[in-house]
Amino acid sequence: MKDYYIFQNCKLDADEHVLHIEGDKSRRLPVEEIAGLHLLSGYTITSGVIDLAAKHYIPIHAYNYYGVYHGTFFPPPVEPTGSILISQVKSRLDEGRRLELARCILETSNRSTNALLKPFDLELSKEIEGETVESLMLSEARVRKEYYALLDTILSPFWSIVKRERQPPRRPADAVLGFANGILYAKMAGWIHRAGLDPRISYIHGESRARNPLALDLAEVMKAPLSEAILLEIAASGSERSLITEVGEGVYLNEKGRKTIIQFIEEALKKSVRPAGKEREDTVEIWGNSVPRKLHRCLVEENKIDLPVMPCMLSSSTMRTLMNGRLSVPY
Repeated sequence: MKDYYIFQNCKLDADEHVLHIEGDKSRRLPVEEIAGLHLLSGYTITSGVIDLAAKHYIPIHAYNYYGVYHGTFFPPPVEPTGSILISQVKSRLDEGRRLELARCILETSNRSTNALLKPFDLELSKEIEGETVESLMLSEARVRKEYYALLDTILSPFWSIVKRERQPPRRPADAVLGFANGILYAKMAGWIHRAGLDPRISYIHGESRARNPLALDLAEVMKAPLSEAILLEIAASGSERSLITEVGEGVYLNEKGRKTIIQFIEEALKKSVRPAGKEREDTVEIWGNSVPRKLHRCLVEENKIDLPVMPCMLSSSTMRTLMNGRLSVPY
């Protein structure tokens, strides 16, 4: 089973065991091959598709024309049990417990960030600190600012981050990170759903900011090893302007750019890695899937959440290119 990404304008229909994609390039997908659907263009969906997705537990992720993640249809049969839902709500309302969970997630994210920087002899000087969730988030914002400045010492001017801008994205790096993070949020939302957690109950991000704020919380630990590592891989590949299109004041990925990012993500998820402190290797996808399951376990057992730190997964050729400073494409 795997995720399918649909870029063409199409109509989606279904019979009992097959999804029909009707468009310029029509396809028939047996339901047993589908782990999830990502709709990245205009689409019409029949009730048969919703029935098929619900029956076979297939999440459907929707994006706008520019690849901005909008949300996910979750199959209704997989619902959080009453006991875990109560545990989620209790942990959210208990400020001490919420702070403990938020700190663990953000500290793990910080360590993953340092793991990505380590091959370049770079390290964050700041740590995540705070006695409230709000102060933790302010501290994390300061750390992110330093982190982006360190990444910019590796990246060419064309790919430099400078300052993250999202609506609209102003630089190529904003476009890459925005789209990669959107795919990551969709993946994490699906993993959360399979773990039996309610994605609407979060510990860092406010519930009013997104439909699935828990996905934003847990995706923090995977941004460095996945989204930001992909930015470095793209920067080292020499693709530059062929992936980017300018629309008004915004800079977006074109279809080639979105397909390139998806290819990098799917390849990264298949890689086998051994997180720090762990005895065995797992694929990145299995590790990512384990993040909400670990949260589920810690909520049920009322103990601390143990999140492993992913090592740097950059290819040796990417690291050589970046360290040799051969990126000189002007913006």
